[in-house]
Amino acid sequence: MTERARARRPSSALVLWGSVALFAVLFALLTYQLSAASAPAPQSVLVRKVIKRRVVTTVVPTPGASTVTSGPVTTSSASAVSAAGAAPVTTSAS
Repeated sequence: MTERARARRPSSALVLWGSVALFAVLFALLTYQLSAASAPAPQSVLVRKVIKRRVVTTVVPTPGASTVTSGPVTTSSASAVSAAGAAPVTTSAS
């Protein structure tokens, strides 16, 4: 039968120094490429701000409208309320 010669494995020191040398060469190549390349001109950035204006209206009751009387109870209809000037307050904001 034929005998095969066993393939010798490289020593760990040889693998370590080979890896360090390969890293140094690749690092030098990348450093050269980055230093040789010119930086692109910065592009102007358009910034848009969205401004929402909200108008808050507070209705303050008149001083005489909230008095308590001890007389007979009266009920009011919707037409009496609108006739008294209690229409809803509407505002608009652009």
